[in-house]
Amino acid sequence: MALVRWDPLRELSQLRNQMNQVFERLYDPFMLQRYEAYEPKLDVYETDTEVIATAEIPGLENKEDLQVSVTEDSLSIQGELKRKSEIKEQNFYRSERFFGTFSRTIPLPARVEPDKAKAFYKNGILEVRIPKVGDTRKKIIPVDIH
Repeated sequence: MALVRWDPLRELSQLRNQMNQVFERLYDPFMLQRYEAYEPKLDVYETDTEVIATAEIPGLENKEDLQVSVTEDSLSIQGELKRKSEIKEQNFYRSERFFGTFSRTIPLPARVEPDKAKAFYKNGILEVRIPKVGDTRKKIIPVDIH
């Protein structure tokens, strides 16, 4: 039996490499995405007469899988993205797309008329158009001093 000289620096280097591998696997974006909640990305802007919101929701196929609700001061989007085919999870090499339920509620920049809101979905983009309540532009009122 041959004697091998013990090298503590080599042992520490191997330990460091093993720890790096553990942390790389732990913080792999693929692993992190499995536990993150999905929220559609939104753009919201307003014109003189309406508030317009657009949301990215790729992969939606049935209108029953999407619900949009509006109050005078907020917009809520809820839905479910379903996987088209049943593939066993252990057969995946990589799975980065989101499937499951999602929900997002945001405040609106102006008071709106919820009953007159309209929503359209095309090519993975949801557009919601909501008329503003009356004339919401800022008015300067002259003050009489007596």
